[in-house]
Amino acid sequence: MKKPALRWLTHVFALKKFKFALLIIAALLLSVHKADASELNVMVNESVMVTELSRSELRQIFTGQRQYWDNGTKITVFVLQDRDELHKQFCRNILQMFPYQLSRLWDQITYSGQGVTPVRVTSYQALIDALENTPGAIGYVERTDIVKLRRVEVNL
Repeated sequence: MKKPALRWLTHVFALKKFKFALLIIAALLLSVHKADASELNVMVNESVMVTELSRSELRQIFTGQRQYWDNGTKITVFVLQDRDELHKQFCRNILQMFPYQLSRLWDQITYSGQGVTPVRVTSYQALIDALENTPGAIGYVERTDIVKLRRVEVNL
């Protein structure tokens, strides 16, 4: 028979096992999530002559702080809806922020009159079409075999 004074020890050990199991599950989920990041590609319209961008430059572009390419062409940013999984992955893995943080920054820029928000498209195909048909456009896709787009190397 267990002594009542020591009964709390069984609860502590059970709690430690539970926390350890949660830690293992979280590690597995994070490692799977990072594997998806390799499928993301930042793409620009073929009119843009940029071949690589740093994470800092991408954040400036996608938050509206940088609005023109080096040659003076207006940057048009295209993104998927906030609830889209590809958009969430792009925000978390490439920009290292949450989609709601990005939306808040866009709202601040719009309401202060300092810029315009990116164009939100409703589907993946609409995103590809917009990137292909808009000079100066930038966005993100899963595939790299799109003829009228140029892949940009991201220096993380």
